[in-house]
Amino acid sequence: MIEALAAEISTPAYAGLSDDAIIAAVNARRVATRRLVPTWEVRRAAIEGGYWPYLVLAATDSSNSQRQGLAISVLAWIDDQSGTIQTVDMDRQATQQMLAGLVAAEFVTQPQADAIAALANTDTAWTDSVGLPEVGIGLLNNARRING
Repeated sequence: MIEALAAEISTPAYAGLSDDAIIAAVNARRVATRRLVPTWEVRRAAIEGGYWPYLVLAATDSSNSQRQGLAISVLAWIDDQSGTIQTVDMDRQATQQMLAGLVAAEFVTQPQADAIAALANTDTAWTDSVGLPEVGIGLLNNARRING
């Protein structure tokens, strides 16, 4: 953790800054990260996107077993009444294949599928992303010791 801070403050962006300015800049830094998406957020996106009813109807329509199977799988995934599936990893290959299947089956458009995948994008404090608390003078001095 402290090694990450040492590496960060050794970059040119912090050259010539005062201790207070370095601390403020490090604590203000944000990074894009990926997260597990709560299933309720995916379900809300499907409801607000207007394609939830089509999934529900397709799950009971046996005239196309492939569409029916996909709809049943998706509903089990994002409407798990048992509570065992609480998050969705949008970076898993199976999840990406399911989203592609939704597009291919015309349940959603590609932009809608992209919006679902984007639910995993989040903006995080850099310190949190590397496991550090808010940086103060003590951490800054310890990181400088590592840098020599």
